[in-house]
Amino acid sequence: MRSRSRPTRSGFTLIELLVVIAIIGVLIALLLPAVQAAREAARRSQCVNNLKQIALAIHNYESANGSFPWTQGTVSGVYPQPTTGLVPWDPTSVGQNEWTNFSAHALILPQMEQQPVFNSINFSFGVYAFPVWQDDIVQKTAVRVVIKSFLCPSDTIGSGLNNYRVSNGTNWDWWSRNAGAGAITRPQPGGQQIGTVAGILDGTSNTLMVSERNRGDNDSSVYNPGDVYVNGPASGWGIPTYVMSNPADFQVLQNKLIPDCVAYAKQNPTKTWDFGGDTWIVGDYCSTTMNFNLTPNSKVPDCSPWDGVGAGIGFYSARSRHPGGVNAAFADGSVKFIKDSVAYQPWYAIGTRAGSETLSSDAY
Repeated sequence: MRSRSRPTRSGFTLIELLVVIAIIGVLIALLLPAVQAAREAARRSQCVNNLKQIALAIHNYESANGSFPWTQGTVSGVYPQPTTGLVPWDPTSVGQNEWTNFSAHALILPQMEQQPVFNSINFSFGVYAFPVWQDDIVQKTAVRVVIKSFLCPSDTIGSGLNNYRVSNGTNWDWWSRNAGAGAITRPQPGGQQIGTVAGILDGTSNTLMVSERNRGDNDSSVYNPGDVYVNGPASGWGIPTYVMSNPADFQVLQNKLIPDCVAYAKQNPTKTWDFGGDTWIVGDYCSTTMNFNLTPNSKVPDCSPWDGVGAGIGFYSARSRHPGGVNAAFADGSVKFIKDSVAYQPWYAIGTRAGSETLSSDAY
């Protein structure tokens, strides 16, 4: 009787399996950059939409109130009027601090479809909103509300609640001098008036209003863009006019401020304020305001000669996690991508509202 031979089973050899795995690995390696690029494109698109919403809200605020919101509030007739928003050197100020002022973000909440959050703010009291101080019990409901329109999805390192900063032009400190004033300003007794559409003499399409800035990383052991070196070089005080678009100030910037900042950062690697953008409710450089002293995503770190939080003076530059530049909303409501390679002069030109500069379409 014949014995039946059992059929043999074909299969992969070990070498064949390794070859297949290697091919799959190569395909994944080829596809991964494309997938990451697609995800970043989606995040960047969401960031653009956030900025458009903020720009539209600012214009709706201007239509309702006759002016833009401020970068940082003081005693002003423009609604709403905080009663503890006095600057420290105001003669009527008693124990007031710069971080008690409300931000442009807080003022435009009704135009951002955030009326309940706006209603929870008591504008008769100041604000403490930094992690090193206790939040004012009166404002506690509003202070820690997460508003997604204030967050860029590409900034996954930051720990705060705000990625978008209103422009204080080319001013070195928190004042909004006419020579360096941006679209949004800080009203001051005897000084800068609140901004309006009519006050943008360079044209709304040529004047940047809101830019991205990375949030701080809440980690003093390492510097990340969004952190600020504080108690920095004394050269940050006493410069000619405190307006960087002024040629004399620009020379000080190039010859003194930048080299001193770079050297200070190397010598003091952990002397940083790491809570940038911690909140959207406070109106100052730490949280909701930026300036144009350095170009976008500059390799020069941000430094402030101010100790502690560095709230009133220094580099507070446009920065983002997007490759190659930052998104920014202009005063006409448009959002444009500003390249890291932009030169200082066109960058300063779009940072000021009345500099009478001539810009080409490809300058930035």
